[in-house]
Amino acid sequence: MKIFEPIQVKKVVFQNHIVMAPMVPFGIPERSDGVISDELLEHYLSRADNDMGLLIVQALAVTPTDSSINGVGVYHTGIFSDEHKTPLKAIADTFHAHGSKVFVQLGFSSRDFDSGASINGYTTAEMQHIRNAFIDAARRCKEAGCDGVELHGAHGFFLNMVTSEQSNQRKDSYGGNFEHRIRFVREIVTQIKEFAGDDFIIAYRMGWCSPAESDVRMAQTLEELGVDMLHVSSGIPSAREISLPNDFPFNAVVYAGIKIKEAVQIPVIVVNDIQTLQRAEQLIENGMADFAAFGRPFLADENFIRHSVENKGYHSCFRCRECKWLEHYEKCPAYKNKKMERKDIL
Repeated sequence: MKIFEPIQVKKVVFQNHIVMAPMVPFGIPERSDGVISDELLEHYLSRADNDMGLLIVQALAVTPTDSSINGVGVYHTGIFSDEHKTPLKAIADTFHAHGSKVFVQLGFSSRDFDSGASINGYTTAEMQHIRNAFIDAARRCKEAGCDGVELHGAHGFFLNMVTSEQSNQRKDSYGGNFEHRIRFVREIVTQIKEFAGDDFIIAYRMGWCSPAESDVRMAQTLEELGVDMLHVSSGIPSAREISLPNDFPFNAVVYAGIKIKEAVQIPVIVVNDIQTLQRAEQLIENGMADFAAFGRPFLADENFIRHSVENKGYHSCFRCRECKWLEHYEKCPAYKNKKMERKDIL
């Protein structure tokens, strides 16, 4: 199966085309100093022997606090201090021992588009401070032994808002036409490239926009800037009308990723409700994507790949009408079911 064949990007060789998408295990307590907690570390290490091609660690904050929530600073697990590198190195070393590569998603989420808040109140100096925080965080990830970073430009996060004409109403050099709105990302990518080298990848999680032509222009511009990989997900608006072919077996987010792949030369990760290894294999075998990412299937069962090899149609996620994982990971019925199975074995 092609999905289990190696694929190389720059000098980084992935053992297969399967990705664990960046997903927050809600309910695991966060430390006030931003260091990855023991519980969160165990969450990742328990999935290390799954023989995936790539793990993308959940979005780690590039700055210490989010001061926009009712005026109160809220701490997030992050990569804004050198002390944060130690557990990250443990993740990288453990996954490397099983042949898997590790990226860290970098995010700054202080003002979410869907909440009605805005990025437009930051001064130019504050924007430059945030820019530098992204760059410093990427350097720490490299020092921790990770294989790359993924800049979070989807889901209404900060980079998504900066580049979107719907949210960016700034009047300085970071606002206005597309070339100005992309300037912030350009400066981040350019400066990361100065120390990245051939064995450290700059990926970008790109949120789709409207109209579709904007997606293509954004993707091609990111490629021109020197981004090595794209990961296409939802953006601003979070949902949009899109006409799918009648026989298309995937959803609109996957379709957007497929169309982006047709427009660029760099590898593209597709994601969102792919569900099974069998369906992912269809995407890879037919050249519609370079990587297939799974979120909830890995959250529901840390041994998702192993069980999928035994049964390519294996569904680890029960696809509940309302995802219980988003409330607390221990409420997920699929996770609880697997937990009971593990106890029975022990």
